[in-house]
Amino acid sequence: MNYYQTGSATRTTLFVILGVSAFLAVAIMLLPKGFNDDLSKIGQGIPAVVLVHDKGSMGSLELMTLLNKVRPDYADKVEFIVVNINSKEGKMFREQQNIDGVVLVLFSHNGIKRGTLANSKNEAELRSELNKLFPEQS
Repeated sequence: MNYYQTGSATRTTLFVILGVSAFLAVAIMLLPKGFNDDLSKIGQGIPAVVLVHDKGSMGSLELMTLLNKVRPDYADKVEFIVVNINSKEGKMFREQQNIDGVVLVLFSHNGIKRGTLANSKNEAELRSELNKLFPEQS
């Protein structure tokens, strides 16, 4: 029995590769931009805001959207960090900070936990909490 390749398998393979590549490109574009994942930056002389993030949670996505609204005004004054709620680091961080669920955790320049913010859609409230991280503005 002889099989002759007509090119359809090659085209199918090419379409699969292109489809997977397009999916990966879109997934990368949807990743949080400008967020660091290095928790060791907390307490290194600049205030830090840690988003305990769950990519499957609407609350988490809303907090990220809220952060993205204010980040340009604080980019040179605050370290923005994201930690995956389901990762080993995320679980350890949640345990150490005694927090549950998706939340923003705010730290002073010397690493002292200044508070948490959860389920907020209020930009003014977030800005107020961020401004409290700067002693000279309090």
